[in-house]
Amino acid sequence: MKKRIFIAIDISDETREAAALYITQMSELFPHAPVKWERPEKLHLTIKFLGSTEETVIPEVIDLAGQSAQSSRPLVIETGGTGAFPSAKNPRILWLGVSERTGALKELATRINNGCAELGFEPGTRAFKPHLSLARIRDPRHAGEIGNTHVANEFGPFRFTCNEIVIYESHLGRAGSTYEKLHIAKFGG
Repeated sequence: MKKRIFIAIDISDETREAAALYITQMSELFPHAPVKWERPEKLHLTIKFLGSTEETVIPEVIDLAGQSAQSSRPLVIETGGTGAFPSAKNPRILWLGVSERTGALKELATRINNGCAELGFEPGTRAFKPHLSLARIRDPRHAGEIGNTHVANEFGPFRFTCNEIVIYESHLGRAGSTYEKLHIAKFGG
């Protein structure tokens, strides 16, 4: 049997509340936009999306997460700024920026990506660009106004300390996906 898995960092309650308010404001400003806004309780920073994963491999993913976390110190993460992939004019994803000044977050993501590749998962081909996905655009041809408004807005900064990584299972349903924590790996440093 397979499970849909990803490795992530949870955000602070303060950041989540600010993002929830921002989502509400934007959805009220653009009530008919072709947008699927993310539910605030689902916001997270994805380190590695593994997708459909055989249950027999999950203990190895847990071991990898544990080893990666043990070699990490707490991270001070800052959320702030807005952006869109691929562009504000033709957006598919609206996001909030995430940064970590020491480079330790990028190192953690690289360790996890490389470890997952050794377990047989596709290695990431894009550079790690930490962000919080706020919305998915259903029809980017008609979303330039919301994209431009979003990237012109200010958000944050909000800082929080991260002490763990989480392995989530994503359950797909009619009302959208829900996330279940399968494992929490505490940082060792």
